[in-house]
Amino acid sequence: MKKLLILGGTQFIGRNLIERIIEMEELDITLFNRQETLANLFPEIKKIKGDRNTNDISRISKENWDFIIDISCYYPDSLHNTLKYLNNGIRKYIFISTCSVYDNDRNKNYLNDEKAKLKKCNVNQRQDRNSDTYANRKAECERILKSSGVNYLILRPSLVYGKYDYTDRFYYWLYQIKHHKVLLLPDNGESKFSLTYVSDLVGSIVEVLFSNIENNIYNVVSYPIISIGKIVECTMEVLNSKNELVNAKSDFLKSNEVNQWFNMPLWLDGDFFTFSNQKYKNDFQLELTEFKKSIKETINYYESLGWPKPTYGMTEKVRTRLLKKLT
Repeated sequence: MKKLLILGGTQFIGRNLIERIIEMEELDITLFNRQETLANLFPEIKKIKGDRNTNDISRISKENWDFIIDISCYYPDSLHNTLKYLNNGIRKYIFISTCSVYDNDRNKNYLNDEKAKLKKCNVNQRQDRNSDTYANRKAECERILKSSGVNYLILRPSLVYGKYDYTDRFYYWLYQIKHHKVLLLPDNGESKFSLTYVSDLVGSIVEVLFSNIENNIYNVVSYPIISIGKIVECTMEVLNSKNELVNAKSDFLKSNEVNQWFNMPLWLDGDFFTFSNQKYKNDFQLELTEFKKSIKETINYYESLGWPKPTYGMTEKVRTRLLKKLT
């Protein structure tokens, strides 16, 4: 039986992962986290309580781990300390990174692959706690892991969605279609970006655990070219809904102080947040989920929750005000 340590594991990606592997007899699973989020989940799994950004991480040195899956690393110093407390013999360190590490100010390309330039990370960014430097810090974590001498696998998903997603960025659009007859679409919903279905990401993690792939990096992207318009079209079909679509041009949205991504979820003013998955498709056996199937499964999940109001995106008051200006 192989000893597996998961850093994180009870919120979104980790929760889906553990549900997938919990019955695997060849794995002896331990979780390391603060036990602040859904701490009572998976009572049958061994747990180490601690904050990885403190000296608590030293507790992992008491075991010899075969595999580590790192889902919760956001700071370079945290990764440096984690690696410091690993005993010899670890077979593979699987690091969940992000396609946000690509420097899109320098890579204004369509479908960036794994060779594209990454963001830099200066001393101030390395210590920063704001979301603006998240990608810089993740890029620096990758550099630390690559130079560590540990056998590593770096998986870079694009925006991840699916069951247990707490961010509501993708769900915002499902909710709009379910509850509003009139939809406000940025730039006709045509801007392109990439998406990763959580089931595909989890399946990829499981595959690399038991494969001979090591010291490599992959964009784990389910749908390299997708758009809000495609999401809306597919969701309307699944829900058998007929919604009126109202276009809002980017100039209109900007003049009304609607921020990309934050106020208008998934909207990016450009098509260069797209990432190639060709290398992944060449090397992995996993068959990526068909998009409509992923939509159905995600809708079923939110249906089971009773369609809660999204916490992300503009308020209904703002949305209504913008629609009145356009109609």
